[in-house]
Amino acid sequence: MKIAVIGTGYVGLVTGTCFAETGVNVTCVDTDDNKIKLLLNGTVPIYEPGLEAMMQRNIEKGRLKFTTDIRKGIEDSEAVFIAVGTPPGEDGSADLKHVLNVAKGIGRSIKDYIVVVIKSTVPAGTSQKVEDVISMELEKRGSDIKFDMASNPEFLKEGSAVEDFLKPDRIVIGTKTQEAAEIMKRLYKPFLLNNHPILFMDIKSAEITKYAANAMLATRISFINEIANLCDLLGADISYVRKGIGSDSRIGNKFLYPGTGYGGSCFPKDVKALIRTAEETGYNLNVVKAVERANEYQKSVIFKKLMRHFHNILNRIHRVPIR
Repeated sequence: MKIAVIGTGYVGLVTGTCFAETGVNVTCVDTDDNKIKLLLNGTVPIYEPGLEAMMQRNIEKGRLKFTTDIRKGIEDSEAVFIAVGTPPGEDGSADLKHVLNVAKGIGRSIKDYIVVVIKSTVPAGTSQKVEDVISMELEKRGSDIKFDMASNPEFLKEGSAVEDFLKPDRIVIGTKTQEAAEIMKRLYKPFLLNNHPILFMDIKSAEITKYAANAMLATRISFINEIANLCDLLGADISYVRKGIGSDSRIGNKFLYPGTGYGGSCFPKDVKALIRTAEETGYNLNVVKAVERANEYQKSVIFKKLMRHFHNILNRIHRVPIR
């Protein structure tokens, strides 16, 4: 089986390399010439345990290739994965310009039936926008080539992404045709054989699952931080409280560590994008908005503690002499 992955960032590179490891022939596509040159030489531009050795192994076996030519990349592929960035816009919504630019390239390049799979984290309804762009480009070509859309969100954690991909808690796949579902099922056959759960659903449900998962994890973080703040005021020990509630099988102990709030490249932008998506439909996500407000407040907690400790004097610079 042959597939293409467009975008060689964190998600795209891990996705392409891990699929190659399962025996799939993969061509990764990127517009960055320098990055492609590095990858062709077996150099990984990101740090992820186990990734570089796996990538080099699959390059040597001929299962993993890299190119800047999208036409060459998707030629003879049964599926093409879109794995480019969706940075936050000024209003908090996901910026889809990179995704839609890739859609144009796909529409200009496909020669036969293909399944277009969105791996990027995108709001519900994005697959339809991508489908419309591809159809428009095909119409310009005077072509009636058939294609299908699919959504396959990622659930990778930095530092364990290879392990997460190869041994996932679940695989979420959204499709609207049996033909696309069968291709995705063949692609993920090694995971089925290893009894990893694959959940098939409609495309919009798959799109929103990623945002809902991150919002739930962010909620747990904001919740435990608020309880930790209350413990400080009452003289209780949050480490005991965390163990007490985490021992409940309905709650569990993951993502219940107090700190300065959630951050990183995913949670802040995905929480904002989910709120924005709801607002566009006229619905108010009260709980998720409260999570974001609590997280913004938490960023100031450490500074307030420092101010109390140093009696509100933080403008002095203490220099330690070099010996």
